[in-house]
Amino acid sequence: MTSRLWFRLATALVLGACATAPKDARPPLYVSEKPADPREITFLLPGALTTAKVFGEANAWASDTHLVVEYRLPGMAGEPLDPPLNLTRAARWVADYANRHPEAQINLLGYSTGAAIAIEAAGRITDSDRVNVAAISSATPFPGAAVAVARGIFGVAGSVIAAGTLQAQPIWDEYFLTLYLGTGWRASPAKRALAEVIRESFDGQINTPGEGRGRSQSAGLVFWTLSPQALASQARITFFHGENDPIFPLALVRLLAARLDAPLCVLPEDGHMPLLSRADLIPRVERVIDGIGPCG
Repeated sequence: MTSRLWFRLATALVLGACATAPKDARPPLYVSEKPADPREITFLLPGALTTAKVFGEANAWASDTHLVVEYRLPGMAGEPLDPPLNLTRAARWVADYANRHPEAQINLLGYSTGAAIAIEAAGRITDSDRVNVAAISSATPFPGAAVAVARGIFGVAGSVIAAGTLQAQPIWDEYFLTLYLGTGWRASPAKRALAEVIRESFDGQINTPGEGRGRSQSAGLVFWTLSPQALASQARITFFHGENDPIFPLALVRLLAARLDAPLCVLPEDGHMPLLSRADLIPRVERVIDGIGPCG
């Protein structure tokens, strides 16, 4: 097995080729219950290969006055792969929906790629000071996604060695452990033991970026830069980020948080998936939304 094979496999798994040009599509925004006049609206904006289920109990925030809206990425939960994600278009879809309710408080919960959508949407919402953004394991502007690809290539190459195969599913099952536990987890006996528990718990549940999902969901992020609207936003943004995130390094997120004048809540020892590894994260997000402490 050559390094060239590793490179080609990892690149295909992590990102894929450049996306095709955007085309007309309907907004992939879904609600289960729709109050007539919501006073609060929460958007759940997942990352690549995930759905709104990753936000756990936030899915149950809906009430007679609180509307919960699920965003679905291409290729997930029945959505077509084409057209691929276009960050600006996705942000406009979210903002347009929010702007139909000018009196409502708006909460944007974004994970990974979804955090980038949230940041861009916030600046396009009228009276953005009514907007709360929780940016969890956030993507970072250019060259952030390019850095993520490079880190992912090395991470997946390590998973090829550990899995001992070139088949996508076992490789991605192995790489999921790095996403969950963070960089350097194999050096920790405690984390190696935890990895076996995770492996068993998530057996058969892990999506791969195959069948065009990686390309359709992630390629549009590669050249993302903060828009004037995002930079001018008055939204209250809070970052939650794992100390050992193997995709978007903490140092780049510090720079992004500083540029947006937003607090950064570092999650010690965590990787890229704190919504799964930390049962207390969504309650902390809820407390931040309620104005209880900078990090809940």
